[in-house]
Amino acid sequence: MDFYRIIPLRENLWAISEVGKTVMYVINGQEKVLLLDTGFGLVPLRDVVRKLCGEKPIVVLNSHGHIDHNSGNNQFDTVYVGCYDEPGSHAQLTEEDRTHVRETYFSEFEKAGGVIPEWNPGPARQVIALREGDVFDLGGIRLEVLEAPGHSLGSVALFERERGWLFTGDLMLTWEVWGQLDCSTTLRVYGESIERLAALPGVTTVFPAHWEQEKNPAGFPECELPPRVLPMYADGIRRIVSGETPSVAYPFRGKSMRCVYFEIGGMAFDSDRLG
Repeated sequence: MDFYRIIPLRENLWAISEVGKTVMYVINGQEKVLLLDTGFGLVPLRDVVRKLCGEKPIVVLNSHGHIDHNSGNNQFDTVYVGCYDEPGSHAQLTEEDRTHVRETYFSEFEKAGGVIPEWNPGPARQVIALREGDVFDLGGIRLEVLEAPGHSLGSVALFERERGWLFTGDLMLTWEVWGQLDCSTTLRVYGESIERLAALPGVTTVFPAHWEQEKNPAGFPECELPPRVLPMYADGIRRIVSGETPSVAYPFRGKSMRCVYFEIGGMAFDSDRLG
């Protein structure tokens, strides 16, 4: 039972699913390769990217600064991350963090007979802060950075206008996303970020940073969401903030949160932080 899978999505685009719990993307340009997220750090990412794309320079970027997206950063000298998630991206995982990851993310894989390889997560030597409007030109593929505070303060999306590819990190999923974290913005700000993404012209596909087939009741192609998820989330959050939509209880780490489910996915939130 392999601890990662490579999923071909388009010409020059692959997803890497790690223990079925987090997704990274490899985007191959004519001159450079961009790796979006480094997951838990189990996958030998440099080797995988080289096998897919050859010996081109690799640009590494985190959609946000959470440990299921940046723990493999130490495999690379330099990693880019949203400016408001940069401060926390230099820290080593604590023993408590490691235990949490093993119990929350690895245990299901191990119970199914999978074997977790030696695990050595950590930060990159250099972390560079991203800002709105930064562009990564890979040669024939241009990825624009869009600051999208919500799930975390420093969350960013990447947009390839010519192809309509939009990479959204943890901003939206086929199940409820977490907008109730201490590091999340108020729900109003989260909604404003989604509204900006929903207004982008020509989006053809949304690529989220998590995918589990059993949480895909609509049967979408693996790691792909339709563009209509953008206005759906924007309108859903607007209705929550305005009090138009009833919510259900969502217990979270001993706290009482709320959740509203949409046709695709949903939003967990702190009712005291609507904004």
